[in-house]
Amino acid sequence: MAGSPSKITPLAEAASAVANGASLTAGGFAHSHQPLAFTRELIRQGRSRLTLMSVAECWVAEFLAAASMLEKAYFSNFMFEGYGRCRCFSRAVEAGTIAVEDHSHFGMVSRFMAAGLGLPFMPMRAMAGTDILAVSGFEPAHEKAQQLHSPFGNGVVTAVSPLKPDVAVIHAAQADHLGNIKLFGTTSVIEEQARAADLVIVTVEEIVDTDVIRRQPEMTLLPALMVDMVVHLPYGAHPTGVYGYYDHDAPHLADYYAASATEAETAAWLDRWVYGLPDHWAYLDALTMSRLLRLRVDPALGYLREACHG
Repeated sequence: MAGSPSKITPLAEAASAVANGASLTAGGFAHSHQPLAFTRELIRQGRSRLTLMSVAECWVAEFLAAASMLEKAYFSNFMFEGYGRCRCFSRAVEAGTIAVEDHSHFGMVSRFMAAGLGLPFMPMRAMAGTDILAVSGFEPAHEKAQQLHSPFGNGVVTAVSPLKPDVAVIHAAQADHLGNIKLFGTTSVIEEQARAADLVIVTVEEIVDTDVIRRQPEMTLLPALMVDMVVHLPYGAHPTGVYGYYDHDAPHLADYYAASATEAETAAWLDRWVYGLPDHWAYLDALTMSRLLRLRVDPALGYLREACHG
């Protein structure tokens, strides 16, 4: 495979593939493996009118909302575990500047599964009898879901329509130059998101030889045929964490959460940590090496030996 073209792409070039008005889905769950270096680059490049198709990428949603880049969101739940609401996202929804379409987690995953498998709908039992179906968002109710009688005569199911993002952005642990991807620990619903999207961009902590991937083929989460671009971004999920590499930076997350209480403080925080830094490497320099090293996990355990989230 030495002659195969490399999919390794500079960050700025990969981010430029997300056009104004595009729909986007992002990997990660809670304070873990969210593609935030890519999100910061999108903000620097000044995208607008984005639609997020989401399961739980709360920090991606919050930062895009803080930068006034979101127009619509299909989602199931955004919250900051241990902190509270996603304040900028919530304020924009309440003000009517971001339109939302509500789902359960499984409802969103089922819509991604239908798109990824090329099916016209996916049957499920979740969401039935709830206001998620009874109260419409921006999507016509009959285009989102319908009740069907099972052709096998064993009840009624909810059929949800396919949801196909233009771009999936995932942060993972390792990739080779071909685009074979490994992520350790909890992976959330990355496979469904990647399979559903037209374009798949993966940012990774490490670029490794293909021989490293071949030693544990069972650990390949996304094979190269599902991946279009690979971006090498150490600490690319900061301030969220990556299992086996570094823990989430709780003081940094807390600083943002305090700043998000007002629009003025949020703007100042974005000036300091996004607009005021030319690229990801300047961001890491601003954090300082000593801070980054304190987040490194025990390689045997995959996480920090002692909690340092005070």
